[in-house]
Amino acid sequence: MNQNQVKAIQSRLSSRGQKFTLGQIREHIAANYDDEELSQEQISEIVDKLSGSSEMVPAGAGELSNFQKKSLIKEIAVELNLNLSFEQIKDISQKMNWALSDRTSLKERIQSAMIAYIDYQVDQDLRQTDEMMQEVTTHLSQRLQESNQHFNNKASEFSQQINGAVEKFRTTEAEILDLFKVPS
Repeated sequence: MNQNQVKAIQSRLSSRGQKFTLGQIREHIAANYDDEELSQEQISEIVDKLSGSSEMVPAGAGELSNFQKKSLIKEIAVELNLNLSFEQIKDISQKMNWALSDRTSLKERIQSAMIAYIDYQVDQDLRQTDEMMQEVTTHLSQRLQESNQHFNNKASEFSQQINGAVEKFRTTEAEILDLFKVPS
């Protein structure tokens, strides 16, 4: 968070007769904005919000400011008992159709957008889980093949050693029997 921006916000608030500490302003920014540099629009939104202005500098007549959009999304998320990060709220806000009609239908569209966003995120997680499990299964299969091949090689070596020992025993047995042969 840019210290100069925080001081600029404090100065604007002071010019409106509002007294806020730098810590209070930082706390508001941390709770409502991500850590990136604030735009001039965001700075104006913060000043308007903290000074209690009812108008939050909408983009045009009948349009909501970015702050108002995010606030509505956050409000509905709380009503739905969802804990969305700032990035998720920002993403939903950017993808929503914000054409205004009445507040109820707007809230319903926000709810639908949030549900669609959650469905998309869950689908992404499911796809990633499927890909991960396929990779794990493939790895397991390869390792089992390696293990079986290693076992087969060791069993074959052992079998060859046994056959060699048996052959050596037979050769030695034949030599010993030849020593005890009585000439006819």
